[in-house]
Amino acid sequence: MEAIVCTDFGESTVREVERPDPGPDEVLVAVDRVQLSVTECRLYQGDPIAHHETVRARLEAGDGRLFGHEFCATVVETGAEVGDLAAGDRVYAPGKLPCGSCRYCETGHEEYCPDKRGIGYDLPGALAEFAALPAAPLRAVPDGVSDAACAALQPFASALLCALEADISPGDTVCTVGTGVMGYACGQLALSLGAGTVVAVDVVPAKLDRAADRGLVPVDARESDPVAAVRELTDGVGADVVFEAVGGDQSHGTDGDGPLAGAFRTARNGGTVVQVGHVVGDLTLTPRHLRLRNVDWVNPARGVRQVGPNADTGTLAAALVADDRADIESYVTHELDGLAAFETAVDIGLHPENYDALGPAQLRL
Repeated sequence: MEAIVCTDFGESTVREVERPDPGPDEVLVAVDRVQLSVTECRLYQGDPIAHHETVRARLEAGDGRLFGHEFCATVVETGAEVGDLAAGDRVYAPGKLPCGSCRYCETGHEEYCPDKRGIGYDLPGALAEFAALPAAPLRAVPDGVSDAACAALQPFASALLCALEADISPGDTVCTVGTGVMGYACGQLALSLGAGTVVAVDVVPAKLDRAADRGLVPVDARESDPVAAVRELTDGVGADVVFEAVGGDQSHGTDGDGPLAGAFRTARNGGTVVQVGHVVGDLTLTPRHLRLRNVDWVNPARGVRQVGPNADTGTLAAALVADDRADIESYVTHELDGLAAFETAVDIGLHPENYDALGPAQLRL
């Protein structure tokens, strides 16, 4: 079978490799689509962000089967110990693999495990025609989810974690700073959880148009001051919850014009800022600003967690998309054929403005 093999940062090849056999707790899947996340694209180029040390170590060990944690695949074969999945199921991977032996895991708090392993980073991902994947992080998707939406489900499931941990109350005013894949998802989920008004802030008109189509109030940050716009909507009070969904390089978290500083200014006294985007490097904070206004800064858990006896965040995310209670497929604007288009997909992920792309590119296998 063919697979992408990375030989160094910024270097890859399509190589013929042996088709794997699933272990007892694994499933063999035929990969239908892969969506390259922006994080993966930046890691491939060598940026020192999350997972960089893991990627570097695997490259140095000559183990270049990296990336591909956002995918749609069909189960071909199941290991002897797998009971929740069957051949023919379409799956995606909202979860990670906790170590199972630390104090958190032993006491039922796997979401806080410090040694989680992730598909595509610690383990080979789905940038191949077939993959043998652990069954535990996978979830089946219903028929109402298209292949394109399935490949885009993982970040939506992560956004669901963010929205649930925001503790939104009915009637809340919510603001999402940045309406990329995650911010757009958080805004829609806030409405589903009962928010009265959700403000979507961005500088890309096409993203703001889609936000408006889903019931969000668009604010173009090139033309208006988002903080002032939210204050005006709330009679000077501010937003109950603000999602900071830009991330990237920010020198100061509470001062200046950066997205996080703006998010803190947008939140009301006693409000909440949820950190959705990955901030690169270190931040300077003025704790007094947060303490005086009693603003909570929430950094959500990763992976999958139960939301009740009938569902976890992985299955609920798929159900919301299947029932059109949330839109993610409109951000799939660039679909490429075959693994040979990997480098083009990376470039789209790194420079979406050059391609008029709203979200990451998908590879159709």
